[in-house]
Amino acid sequence: MKLENVVIGIGAGFGFLLVLAAVFSDEFNEHPDFDISGQLIAEAVGAGAGVGTPGLNAPQMPQDIAQGMPTGGRMQTAAIPGLVPFVRPQSERFAGRVVQVTPLGADTGWGQVHVTIRDDTNGATRTVSLAPTWYLQYLGCSVMTNYQVSGIAFRFDSVGIDVPLYARTVKVNGRPCQLRSDEGLALWSDRLGQRP
Repeated sequence: MKLENVVIGIGAGFGFLLVLAAVFSDEFNEHPDFDISGQLIAEAVGAGAGVGTPGLNAPQMPQDIAQGMPTGGRMQTAAIPGLVPFVRPQSERFAGRVVQVTPLGADTGWGQVHVTIRDDTNGATRTVSLAPTWYLQYLGCSVMTNYQVSGIAFRFDSVGIDVPLYARTVKVNGRPCQLRSDEGLALWSDRLGQRP
């Protein structure tokens, strides 16, 4: 008998044993002696040791489900520390005359044009983040001081007082331009390699 045949036979036997173990592994989990293994680990090592033990800051099941009570088919949510749920940002209109144009980050490659506008009706000033200079030029919506602008912008920070708005649409001297999607995603992000 050749050595190759022995190696192949051992490999086939090992593979057959793996298949058997996979098929019958569920039966071992249903055995009553295995049900308390998590509890035994927690008692031996202390609370917070091991997956699924309290103390790991893992989301816990709501009490009514844990106790077997029906929830009436409602979806239950669990707060996971560190994750912020998606909330659609607030939209608001802006309009006024540009009093300052500030290109930010042009030297680092992510350049963004911010404009300060003065509202013609009440004289208040607002800062609005538009888009990179190259994208505004691509759309034909370059801005300069004294230009009239209007549009709809997102307020991503609902807590701060003097935070910039992020323009979804802008109309520069009557020319409309779409800058961000309805969710606030930059429309120029798929054109980064196509700068004019």
